[in-house]
Amino acid sequence: ERYKDSGVEWIGEIPEHWKKMSLKMLASNEKNSFVDGPFGSDLKNEEYQDDGIPLIQLNNIVDGKHILQNLKFISEEKAQELCRHIIYPNDIVIAKMAYPVARAARVNEEYDKYVIVADCVKLKPNITKCDIRFLVYVINCPYVRSQAEIVASGTTRLRISLGSLRNLQVFLPTLDEQKSIADYLDQKTAEMDSLIADKEKLIKLLQEKRQAIITEAVTKGLNPNVRMKDSGIEWIGEIPEHWELNKLKYVIRNGKEGIKIGPFGSSLKLDDMDESNPYKVYGQENIINNDFTRGNRFITQEKFNEMCGYQLFSGDIVISMMGTIGKCKVIPLGIQPGIMDSHLIRLRTNNGVMLPKFLEYLIDNTNYVKEQMNYMSKGSIMSGLNSSIIKEIILVIPSVVEQKEIIDFLEQKTAEIDDLVTKIKIQIQKLKEYRQSLISEAVT
Repeated sequence: ERYKDSGVEWIGEIPEHWKKMSLKMLASNEKNSFVDGPFGSDLKNEEYQDDGIPLIQLNNIVDGKHILQNLKFISEEKAQELCRHIIYPNDIVIAKMAYPVARAARVNEEYDKYVIVADCVKLKPNITKCDIRFLVYVINCPYVRSQAEIVASGTTRLRISLGSLRNLQVFLPTLDEQKSIADYLDQKTAEMDSLIADKEKLIKLLQEKRQAIITEAVTKGLNPNVRMKDSGIEWIGEIPEHWELNKLKYVIRNGKEGIKIGPFGSSLKLDDMDESNPYKVYGQENIINNDFTRGNRFITQEKFNEMCGYQLFSGDIVISMMGTIGKCKVIPLGIQPGIMDSHLIRLRTNNGVMLPKFLEYLIDNTNYVKEQMNYMSKGSIMSGLNSSIIKEIILVIPSVVEQKEIIDFLEQKTAEIDDLVTKIKIQIQKLKEYRQSLISEAVT
């Protein structure tokens, strides 16, 4: 019925009967009700095991939920050594480190108990003062998170101390009102989470459809009535009768012009890099994300000229060769001049036999090429790609004229799907923003 000034500029007014309290005032009177995790020396990696008492780590605290992913465990005996740091279902776990700092979650009921690690905090709330669900919503809302960011320290990743966490200020209504608000938010956020999950599932289905359209076009062609023949290779199956099978080494230019592995790491030292330099060093992050603006590694013109054999030009094909192997992209027009790094392989096709974009579709999208890469790379020293593996890959090849028709068709179809995926991602982002604003409004 009546409001009062909260005393916090970015909150404004709050209901008159709500009280301002610090988090430490809401902890249970029990011993060790508000503590952080053990020192690193008290819990070492070699003490982790495949089962036992699960740990709660930073990556288990996501979007206000305790997520049971990538779990690590310790023995019951070790847990008893660390009894001060044991946390139970319906306690609250808080992350001391970003992103974002001071995010909180109610502990999952899947296990009887857990142990927190060094960068987590256990808060056992006093249930006579606060509703656990309401308190989790409050800790995760912007006005509390803003306080945490102000008192946190660190240049690359913010970290908040236990003492600063204890002193974060929250506004609380009566316990009955807290429960009512929590009930309301549980219902509304569940509805939105379900809608977001449906949209994320739709994105996945669209991406699978995109992949299927590409695979069908580059292995069967565009004419559903074309005569087919057995390729003679089990994992390829039938192909159009007039298409050919050939190894990749026969569709690229001769010698090092056709295939080139990136320079040894020792050829590119940190001393060579400076963001003020004009020439860029491209790596796997550009290929995997299909974004050639990423990265901040740049070299001088002198170094660029010295490494002229590794320069990249539009129409070149680059393939990731370590870690995430086999991601492939054609260098687009208009990129900043630069060279590839040691984790890439460059291909230049004989355009009279193979168009670069068609080869990108084959390498980046078809299972039969990926299967060959995975099979052959397992036998290599570092389980990565090399030029010998790449050259021996068997490809299904139509004429250049038909390649061009397939490329035109796929660019139209994939653009339609990509546009739809982008729109759905925007909807998801707006739903997440609305979800957060709804929570903030209710808890203030």
